[in-house]
Amino acid sequence: MGKGSKARPISCTAAEFWDNWDKIFEQPEPFLREKPHCISCGLIDESEVVEDVCIDYEPYGDRTVERKEIYVHCERCGSGVEYNY
Repeated sequence: MGKGSKARPISCTAAEFWDNWDKIFEQPEPFLREKPHCISCGLIDESEVVEDVCIDYEPYGDRTVERKEIYVHCERCGSGVEYNY
């Protein structure tokens, strides 16, 4: 045995440990967003929303980094889509 103090006795079971762990570091509830709203069509289904991802490369010091922009529009008419939170 090496120098130092002895190991502390275990005072709880593994199930109690993980229950306490979940209480301390619990995951936040998933964010629920409402149905998408097209500017021209009104309420639309989630399957009718089209997301276009545009990647721009911008200078950052002596290198370039990518910046993503996501444009959301309606599949039926092409107008913009908003989510009411």
